[in-house]
Formats: sequence, structure tokens, C-alpha cells
Amino acid sequence: MLLSGDVAHMHETYENNLVPTFNFDRSQSLASLDRFHHIAENLKATVIIQHDPRDIDKLPPFPEAAK
Repeated sequence: MLLSGDVAHMHETYENNLVPTFNFDRSQSLASLDRFHHIAENLKATVIIQHDPRDIDKLPPFPEAAK
């Protein structure tokens, strides 16, 4: 399982390599997104887009997840 943090805010931005206009450096943001995609692919990981409400239910509930 990979948590996106701020590398992507919604599934649409993740899947289409979109960068918010408020990001400081677009090229660095795209490079980070590309690295994240490669890691997810190589690990065959489930990607959780943390800012996307559609992914909240994919996370185990607290406090059980902390055990």
C-alpha cells in the first residue's frame, strides 16, 4: 500500500499526471509523480490518494491499523 501524501490530490490528477497551479515547481512535481507511478507499478501496490474521499474506506480504521 502506498499513500500519496501531496504527490496527487485526486484520482484524476494521479491518473493524468496533472499538477496543481499552486505547486512551486511543476517539473519537480511531475518528476515526483513519475517516480511514485514507477514505485507503485514495481511493487504492484494499492495506491491510496489521501485527499480523495473515495479512498478513505480503503484504509484500515484506527486504532486497529496501528497495532
